[in-house]
Amino acid sequence: MAIQFFSNDIIYQTPLPEAKPAAATAPATIHGDIANSSSVSGVELRILPPYIKDNNTAKVPLFPGRANLYCLVVVVGDVGNQLVGGIDLQGFPRIGDHEYLPINKTIYYWQKTSEADKSPNQIHAFCSIIKSRKKLREAASIMAEVKGDEDYKSLVTQIASLASKATPVTVALDLVSSIAGLVGKYLKNVEDKPIGTIVNSYTVIRGDFDTIGVNKHRYTTPKVDFEMELTIRDKTRQPSEANADDAAESDEVEVLISPIE
Repeated sequence: MAIQFFSNDIIYQTPLPEAKPAAATAPATIHGDIANSSSVSGVELRILPPYIKDNNTAKVPLFPGRANLYCLVVVVGDVGNQLVGGIDLQGFPRIGDHEYLPINKTIYYWQKTSEADKSPNQIHAFCSIIKSRKKLREAASIMAEVKGDEDYKSLVTQIASLASKATPVTVALDLVSSIAGLVGKYLKNVEDKPIGTIVNSYTVIRGDFDTIGVNKHRYTTPKVDFEMELTIRDKTRQPSEANADDAAESDEVEVLISPIE
């Protein structure tokens, strides 16, 4: 049975951006530079430790109610950066209620290196916590099976094209969902419904890239609380930090997530 990542009782999903009145661009399509934010010089998205409120495991005598959990992350954007799309699968043994998963990593990063570079117009991030019924499998072996799937190879081609053409938001989200579904196909001995899932879209139309600095986004599901940090740098709107930006321009930020390729 396919994993029900998007069941209404376990998911938080940001609504699609609404069209602006009299917009020249079709409401479901995003392309070109960020409106009024073409000077954006850096974008970073981090996932912070998910908080497990309820691991879906009953406590009984001699058994403390701990669970083996997988965390699946998929992220895609529409510009060429260190990676257009990324995927990460990790296993965490013996996690109890009211515990944080030890995850704190950059999952998407873009930095302007020339005046011709275009800033992201849309970034979509998926994260799901799945309970394993048995001992955790090696995540690397699961991902090797996924990447050998012909459907996965087709999706990789479609994701690569996000950086070269205007892509409807709904299409990008469908690609994220399809990648997650393929990973679910190769996860074995897991519950058919995750204990929590989020799907977040950060877009130009919504104005997600207009607020400079570190922007925390918290998402609550019945059993898991998620948190993301979206960091926006802009030399024009941060003149006092322009020199610091220039000095750091050659620095590399390590994106701790495998490329979708």
